[in-house]
Amino acid sequence: MSEVLILFDLLPELSDQQVAELVNEGNTDAFVELTARYMGLIRGKASAFRGVPIETEDLCQEGLLGLLHAAHSYKASGSASFKTYAGVCIYHQMVTACRSALSRKNLPLHNFVSFYDAEQDESWTASVLSDQIANPETLLIDRENLEGLRARINQSLSKMEQEVLFLYLNGCTYQEIAHKQAVSVKAVDNAIQRVRKKLKNPF
Repeated sequence: MSEVLILFDLLPELSDQQVAELVNEGNTDAFVELTARYMGLIRGKASAFRGVPIETEDLCQEGLLGLLHAAHSYKASGSASFKTYAGVCIYHQMVTACRSALSRKNLPLHNFVSFYDAEQDESWTASVLSDQIANPETLLIDRENLEGLRARINQSLSKMEQEVLFLYLNGCTYQEIAHKQAVSVKAVDNAIQRVRKKLKNPF
């Protein structure tokens, strides 16, 4: 059995922090594992927003970006656990998306409400993730959904669209992606919009 297959079999036994470290190294199986673990939390945070001109599924996508940012930027030497840090990154990414959407539509920022309590976030995050551990069927379904999404990425997206998507998921700006791909910023934006349409309702 290859080292890669052994690692894949061991992923469910690793801690969130260990899986995040593998994500940071570019391991796609670890990406599937970590996302499956946190999709319940991402959905929960997305559903807490009201009065925003952005769909819940799009907020889930933003939450996924926040999770990936957490995986790439988490420092084990800090005082916060990875779960707490990821929860904050996910929420902040969603807030940023809401602010951008409101700004584009020239709507006041007080138009949106998030039922989020920073003081309770750590316990709430732990509660949601504990519920997933207590219900392995939910986690299995999320893993299967993410495996399906990865298959759709490989089957539906062109090589250029896949490259743009993974650069975007790794936190690159449109300008940085355009520079890396040697294309215009407009071409990057068009590629992202095509990806969103092709992968509609991925969660």
